[in-house]
Amino acid sequence: MNVDFRISRKLVVAALLVCLTIFESGIVSGQTTSQKPVPATVSFQKETLKRIGRAGDNWCITWAKDDSQITNMCDGNWTGGQEPSFIHNNVYRITGEADSFKKSDILNYPDFSGEEGSWFGYGIVAVDDNVYSAISKTPGTSWSGPFTGIKFLKSGDNGETWHRVNRLGQERLLEEKSRLRNVVNAEEMFFLKEHGLPHKEQEAYPFSFVSFVQNGQDGSASNDGFVYIYSPEGAHSHKLTLARVPQKSLGVRDQWQYFARFGEDQVPVWTDDIEKRGYVHEFPDRNEEGQFFGWYSWLPSVVWNDGLGFYIMVNGGTYGGHGMTDSDKDYYHRWMHTETGSLGFWY
Repeated sequence: MNVDFRISRKLVVAALLVCLTIFESGIVSGQTTSQKPVPATVSFQKETLKRIGRAGDNWCITWAKDDSQITNMCDGNWTGGQEPSFIHNNVYRITGEADSFKKSDILNYPDFSGEEGSWFGYGIVAVDDNVYSAISKTPGTSWSGPFTGIKFLKSGDNGETWHRVNRLGQERLLEEKSRLRNVVNAEEMFFLKEHGLPHKEQEAYPFSFVSFVQNGQDGSASNDGFVYIYSPEGAHSHKLTLARVPQKSLGVRDQWQYFARFGEDQVPVWTDDIEKRGYVHEFPDRNEEGQFFGWYSWLPSVVWNDGLGFYIMVNGGTYGGHGMTDSDKDYYHRWMHTETGSLGFWY
């Protein structure tokens, strides 16, 4: 017997798409088991798409304490309410339900537009009455990679004001046009060119772009008090790293722990030493035709779905440069759209 479930309505708004997950009953190889049903297939309900115009990408999203959702956006302008018309990184608020939602600017977020900045937002999370936003820095003044590190922003008033949080947990108000928003040094950055590995010869860095696990509204579905953070290994993006940190210590680097390996009975082993990091999952490094994925691949979206009782991960790869080989030149090439990328679902 197959049972149909739909993603919770908040996730529908988040993705702007209803994704129907079909579960198998607890029958495996002809034997009945006591295990709960597991996902079998995923289908896209395209008729539920709501197209509202304008462009942008990334769209990492979180569920805030006031029941709104906060999303970042790169390379676009979702509302048309800001200048310039093309913004490298901004955040917006979504209110309402899947068929009647509204979008609005979040004012006072630091202005990362223009070549001076060249920052791109990925990980964003609402937890413990705060909103955190991790902004990745390109090595130059325009889009390119690999990223060199992240600047960490925090709002304690649901997006009204924003502070920079450095690796010691120290906060500094960062106004929209503050000069400090574009400063790149160890004092202002949470990660910066640290613990890199070579792909062939050229290095790239872990946790230079990150994704927070979304655990319900304001992190309320967490069952252990930790925030979990995924990041592809910069030099080998198909290898997925994982960190965790107590919710109340999210902005303190010394409180972060890193997945090292699976121990006895598949129990995770954690380490305080990022140099001893391991990989919680490995994706393909190339497709069946031998075309390699590039550095800008495998940053996951992981969401706890309370109705299904699973964490759902959506992830994919974009290919290397024009040759799509494993060379540094192709792997780190700024153009990763030679072929259509790959998309997958995990639980």
